[in-house]
Amino acid sequence: MDRPLPFFNWSLTKTLSFETESFARARIRIVFVILLISILKALVVIGFSVENGQLRQVVRAAVAVLCYVAVLKVLLYRPRYVTLLTHLMLMLGTAIVWTNIFAYAHHINLVTLQFVFMIVLSSFYVLGGAYGILYSCISILPVIVSIVFRGDMNLFVINAPQEFSGVGYELVVVLNFITVVLVHYLFYRASDQNLQDKERLNLELQQSIAEARKLAQTKSNFLSTMSHELRTPLNSVVGIAEVLLDDNPEERQKENLKILHHSALDLLSLINDVLDLNKIDAARQTLSKVPFRLAEFMRNITSVLRIKAKDKKLELLLEIDERLEDTDIISDPTRLSQIIYNLAGNSIKFTETGFIKVELTLAGETEQYVDVLFSITDTGIGIAAEKHESIFEPFSQVDPHSIGKYGGTGLGLPIVRELLSLFGGTVQLESSPGKGTRFFFTISLAKSAGVAPAVNVPTVPGGDFSQLKILIAEDNDINRKILDMQLTRLGVKPVMAEDGKQAFEAFCAGHFDAVFIDLHMPVQDGYETIRQIRALPDALKAKTHVIAFTAAVTEQEKIAEAGFDDYLYKPTKLDELRTKLEEIAAGKQ
Repeated sequence: MDRPLPFFNWSLTKTLSFETESFARARIRIVFVILLISILKALVVIGFSVENGQLRQVVRAAVAVLCYVAVLKVLLYRPRYVTLLTHLMLMLGTAIVWTNIFAYAHHINLVTLQFVFMIVLSSFYVLGGAYGILYSCISILPVIVSIVFRGDMNLFVINAPQEFSGVGYELVVVLNFITVVLVHYLFYRASDQNLQDKERLNLELQQSIAEARKLAQTKSNFLSTMSHELRTPLNSVVGIAEVLLDDNPEERQKENLKILHHSALDLLSLINDVLDLNKIDAARQTLSKVPFRLAEFMRNITSVLRIKAKDKKLELLLEIDERLEDTDIISDPTRLSQIIYNLAGNSIKFTETGFIKVELTLAGETEQYVDVLFSITDTGIGIAAEKHESIFEPFSQVDPHSIGKYGGTGLGLPIVRELLSLFGGTVQLESSPGKGTRFFFTISLAKSAGVAPAVNVPTVPGGDFSQLKILIAEDNDINRKILDMQLTRLGVKPVMAEDGKQAFEAFCAGHFDAVFIDLHMPVQDGYETIRQIRALPDALKAKTHVIAFTAAVTEQEKIAEAGFDDYLYKPTKLDELRTKLEEIAAGKQ
């Protein structure tokens, strides 16, 4: 409506072409119809009043025609003034109501009531509620006055009545009814069009959401597939490096192998971070519910972190509130350990000398829940105040120039923040440059009633697993060779299968203490294989310990629901494989 219309424009179609909103177009149409029919009615009044010699009726009608034509001209020339023009039109209509009662008819007639109704209708439809009430009250007031004084208008006027009647009067009545019908119809059509527009927009929105979800799913599937493809060769690198390191290499070779092994693990960490961030973005992250003892869980985590800290000649301390020593909880140990590993790992990375301290403090307790304050403090480089918020954004760094020195992708802290939101907590920090950093958060954890204290898994004397019968299902040749080398190193001679179908046939034909199955294989995948194993009529074989190999971090819940007892991430580390064998051996005793 900002484009200019020619001054002599009399086309409603051209005027409406400048307006796209359905209700705005309806308002213009309603005002146009009322003005056009009002001009026609005024001309009818003029014609019949001249014939009847009613001079006052002729003058009033002539003034109305001039005003209506002027308003109509402005409407078609500058439709953006439709609100102001509506006020002028309603003022003219209100003036006709008042003059009909007090100056011309001296009583309430049908035309007067029609005008009142049209004023009420138009004011609400075009101007809205507030002005609708105002004009309704002004137009209805003379009607109420006439009713109160029983139509005796001689108290207010001195003119003799000059009522318009006859065929002209009937024509005006008909034209008023036509106006009312058209105004209702135009407003109804606008409302219906508006509903159709909203339905169309909702449909387009739903289609856009579906497309966005499809794209997100495609991205997620791509990353999941890529993780599998990346982990497959990475599995070989990590596995071979571990086997060679365990084979008493020369000192010079040992150093090179450590570099190779460390680099492979760094790449694995990067893959995990990217996949975790993708899973959080896709809103597929959920917490599992596993009972465990909090104090022992934290000691296990810090024992691994202590090795990393020791490599930098740092001291890693763990302080647990004595009131939490015997506390058993139900939570997600995988996600909780990920939070601690990320925060403490960050502290180790950015600390050159001194210590890292992990503290657990009881912050509150109810019958069913325990509130625990987790705190990770270091003596590292510290973080400037203006960076306290930005470091929780993906790919953000404390100092971009420090990437070459400290490395990292800037994904660890964003993952911590998102994971903590699943626990209902928020990570906070206290830090300043050169004075170290303290990350801390408080989360409420459900108590586990009747859970026996966690104990160390009994180990096989001398680490002898030679009596274990293990079946491996893995479609990748290199992965099979690596697993065979790792298990051989641990004293186990496994039976190998290339897919789920071969694995199930071998399982049915023999006796095995445990089965390790890759989830994604040709011919028959791991999920179908575990379903067949659990469905065996032999209850003892059906309950055999089955562990899934997976390269995707998003499948834990699906693995548990499918019936697997445990899972191992690819690439499989020798220590993790040894731990699983210890658990299997302990289960036999």
